[in-house]
Amino acid sequence: MANKRLVSKRHTKRLPVIFSNGDSEFAGTTSNLSSTGLFIRTRKALNPGTLLKIVLEVDKDKKINLEGEVAWSLKTGLADFKNGMGVKLKDIPQAYEELIKEARSRSL
Repeated sequence: MANKRLVSKRHTKRLPVIFSNGDSEFAGTTSNLSSTGLFIRTRKALNPGTLLKIVLEVDKDKKINLEGEVAWSLKTGLADFKNGMGVKLKDIPQAYEELIKEARSRSL
């Protein structure tokens, strides 16, 4: 079965994240961002359908709180840095929209 991936234009951006499924907290790094979601590289890729609370660390003094659902995950078992998950965001905050606008303007 083919993975359903996010279709919005992606912007490469590596930012540290902490995410939680309600029971446990995990760390990761974004690989890319889009207006509807993001890809998180992590040693702990969770299953599709898992609801997440995400803290995106834009810089030392700026964090963005997000909520989303795992749309697809990649668990290679070969190398930790290749594991990750695509997350579809819900109720996207203005701070995240501004981050995407900034990334978009840099890619022009």
